[in-house]
Parts: sequence; structure tokens; C-alpha cells
Amino acid sequence: MRVLFVTTSYPSEDSPAAGVFVLEHARAAARHADIAVLHLDRRRDARGISVRREDGAELPLWRASYPYRPTALSVGAHVVAGLAGYRAVRRAGFDPDLVHAHFFLSALPAALFGKPMVETEHWTAFLPEDPTPLNTPLKLAARLVLGRARTVMPVSRSLASAMRDAGVRAPFVVVPNAVDTSLFRPGAGDGGRRLVTVGLLQRQKGVDILLRALARVQESRPDVRLDVVGDGPERAEYERLRSTLGLDDSVTFHGFRSKSEVASVLAASDLFVLASRFENNPCVLVEAQAAGLPIVASSVGGIPEIVEKDGLLAPPEDVDALSARILEALQRLGEYDRAAIAERARERYGVDHVARLLADVYAAALT
Repeated sequence: MRVLFVTTSYPSEDSPAAGVFVLEHARAAARHADIAVLHLDRRRDARGISVRREDGAELPLWRASYPYRPTALSVGAHVVAGLAGYRAVRRAGFDPDLVHAHFFLSALPAALFGKPMVETEHWTAFLPEDPTPLNTPLKLAARLVLGRARTVMPVSRSLASAMRDAGVRAPFVVVPNAVDTSLFRPGAGDGGRRLVTVGLLQRQKGVDILLRALARVQESRPDVRLDVVGDGPERAEYERLRSTLGLDDSVTFHGFRSKSEVASVLAASDLFVLASRFENNPCVLVEAQAAGLPIVASSVGGIPEIVEKDGLLAPPEDVDALSARILEALQRLGEYDRAAIAERARERYGVDHVARLLADVYAAALT
């Protein structure tokens, strides 16, 4: 079976962290099918539509680049770039039996390829907590295009519910993000005093809330430290807030790190904290569980589906509640079995499990 992944987000030299979750799905799918990837790459430096095959990529990869434009023109260029990319893939000898679109915007051109199509949805814009929700034209486009999919695969139950509320009518199968459990594994921790958070440093992830909560935690636990892994537009603001709160000696900003480096940081930590204002199915939580870490996180989107009994939840944007949950989790660290947490993560999110889910969806789509 040949499956073409079509996506609007995928790792590149310019954005190594972008769309890593799509790459993880592609790696999983490659256990049961021949996979190629078409990345629809909207770029500010693009002068027109161009398609190139990327040499040395882990999976056969084509990037169809097109320029930023006002919304209507951008959608048109997006579709044309998708069709041009598909022609290039076919000319290279890869004739897919099935198209797997990631994000419904990728499904816009993919629906025109004349092949059976399935779709994975990651976009938080369907969720009511997202401050930039889908507008009416995009909702109509989602209903039209995804109604043609053989199967729609939201990565969380909460996203599936939100998509139904938006009027999407299609067979739904929840297929979560995948984690490489050979890389993310339990470690020894750091004596119950080391917190970690991982993610893009933007308002959504709530690092400002976490810093304020840590300042309160340190009133009774001055030994607690926090590692912040990731980078983004709010980093300078968060570093100023760290100084304002007197946390310069307690909080380390590490910037972007490779997956293997993130795995090492998680293995050496004791508790993962995510203070997001809105979320879907965060890969970082799945990776933290694969490393055996209990979690304290805000109760938004698909987070409660992941955390369940392996951590504690706090209302979003509630500094008092978050600091209380962190202290409670630190007091209860001895009750958490890191090996058992990691095993549950492997069973629910491991590459083998996700690969089987995708293989079942593909087989059903082709019958």
C-alpha cells in the first residue's frame, strides 16, 4: 500500500520543531505502508509556486512552496501548490493508493487528487478555548472538504466533539499523537525538586502562569527548580518576568533542543508541568509520560484524556490552584510509579499502537 501524507506543517531546516507530530505519524504509518510526504510550505520569501524534492530526507519528501497572500488568494495558491506537488510526486513514480491529509487545509487540495482520502486533525482552532477560532467561511470549507474523507482522525476526543459541533459530518476515529518509547524512557529524577516544561514560548503555553505559580511554590519549597525547554516570541518577556519574580537562580531557559536532548532532560526531572490556556493532544505530555513523569497541567482540551490518574489538573490561568497542585504532586511523588506510567504511555501512544490504528483506518478506507 502506498500512502501520500499531505501536510501544512513539517520539520525543515528553517523550522526543525514544526510539525514533528506529523513526522511521528508518518514514521508509525511506515511500519505498514510505503509513505511519501508532500509539505505545502507557505513562505514569506517565496516568489511563486515551486516544487522540489528534498534529498536525504528520512522519508521521500517534496516541498511545494507558495507565497503569503491575502486570505482568498492564499487559499488559491495553496490549492495550486498542492496540485503541482502531487503532479511532481506522481512524475517521480510514487502513485498513492491513499492520501492522508494532516490539517483540514491540507485536505483542500488533497480532495482533488482523485484518490481515497483520510484526514488527521490537530488544529486547536476548532476548540472554543482558542482565541482565534475558525471563522464561518473556514467552518463551511471544513464541512465540505472533510465530508468527502473516508475517515477523519482527530487526535483527541475533545477535538472530535468540537469538530462535530462545527458541523463536520464524517466517520470519526480518534488516533492520538505518537511517542518513540525507545527514546523517551524513565530516569532517576533529581530527588523530588526538579520541574520541567517543554513547548513553544507563546501565550498559549502559559509559561507566565507557571512562573508565577513557581514563585508561590518556593515560599514553602525554596529548593524547587524549573527547566524551560523551547523558544518562541515570548521568551524575552518570560525572562524579564523571571527576574521580576526573583527566580533567576531557580529557572533555566534552555531554548530549542533536539528530541534526544529533551528525552534526557525529562529523564532527569521529577515532575512535568504544563500551564496551557488551551490545548489539544500535546506531544510533550505523552513524551513526559513515556519518561515516567507524573504531570500537573491545566484542565483544557484533550489534556484530561492524557493525564487521568498519572497526575493532577488545575483550572486554566489559576495561579493559586496550579501552585497548590504542584506542591501536592511533589508531596505525593513517592506514590507515582514511573515504570507503570511509562508502560501506560507505551500502550496508549507508542509507535506500535498508533501504527496499528492507522493501518486499520487505511484498510477500511480502501475497502
